[in-house]
Amino acid sequence: MNDSITFLHSSDWQLGMMRRFLGPDGQARWAQARLDAVMRIGDVANDTGAAFVVVTGDVFEHNQVERQTILRACEALKRIEVPVVLLPGNHDALEPGSLWSSAQWLGHAPDHVVVVTDSRPLEIVPGVEIVGAPWRSRRPVSDPAAPGYAELKPAPAGTTRILLAHGQLTSLSGGMSDVPTIDQAALEAAVADGRLHYVGLGDRHSTTEVTERIWFSGTQEVTAPEETHPGNVLKVTVSTAEIEVEPIRVGAWHMVEHHAELYDEESLIALEDFFAELPEKERTYVRLAADGSLPLPLLSRLDAMVDAQGEVFASVERWAKFWTVRPAPDAADLDALQLSGPARAAMEELRQALAGGDESAGAALTLMHRLARDAG
Repeated sequence: MNDSITFLHSSDWQLGMMRRFLGPDGQARWAQARLDAVMRIGDVANDTGAAFVVVTGDVFEHNQVERQTILRACEALKRIEVPVVLLPGNHDALEPGSLWSSAQWLGHAPDHVVVVTDSRPLEIVPGVEIVGAPWRSRRPVSDPAAPGYAELKPAPAGTTRILLAHGQLTSLSGGMSDVPTIDQAALEAAVADGRLHYVGLGDRHSTTEVTERIWFSGTQEVTAPEETHPGNVLKVTVSTAEIEVEPIRVGAWHMVEHHAELYDEESLIALEDFFAELPEKERTYVRLAADGSLPLPLLSRLDAMVDAQGEVFASVERWAKFWTVRPAPDAADLDALQLSGPARAAMEELRQALAGGDESAGAALTLMHRLARDAG
């Protein structure tokens, strides 16, 4: 490419994010992984010869993150040796009392890091103009990207202009956004008439190509199973005439959603095989949905399996909304427990309740079966 520039585009670091489905150990390792991915962006910058890095919103999870989170973020940013441009998003908006004006940030942020506080053009390197649309509150009243480019004229000859914006596109929001969305047609028009040469977007956690010159980078480390292509940084090589965008993986974690239909021992073995085949278990969260019905011995085996895998993986969560495995006890299973006295009476009462449609009785019978089996 002639007169081109290479830079990296990232977004949605959300440092300080918590995940309820991770225990204390998993949460600590996942939080560190988000910082590690930031440092790997620095490695990618060195390897690719990137001139600078842009982060299009939500650098932090919110404006009240702990001091430790800010200080560790500053240390990670020091590992990126080229200039870094940070855009405040909806999570870390430039509202009164934001972390961007805190003593922790101002006292420890590296000198090569620039926070976009208005829409005035920035020349980070010669021949490149960066314009940004920082969020000033969590509830904007209009298109959050428009302030960055609406008043621009076509870029001067020889100047490559990059827009940094944060928010959902009208075309991708499905009408579900509760704040104003970004007008994709207006962005495309600004690219077509030479006002913009690349639009770097944040807020969508999956790497997404909107058009050749409009991209969501996605988050640097996965945050939920629904994300289809997270954990990347974009290597962008752009000029006024040409562009090349390449996603480069920097994330190390996996979040997996799995649905199992469980009716017999064979289906239970298939679930065991699914767990066994997943790599990097210590960095994998599994959200498990299941339906079907199992005899009590197999239901007890299922419970024991899920509990054990939860110790091996970062986390295995029974997805309560889609967990409908029902007990299918038969007389032989229950009689094999050889209970007597009050325990036998309780078992019979639960069996009658289950026959009457009481789902909680099935769970109680399963627990009774498992405890009696383990005690034996």
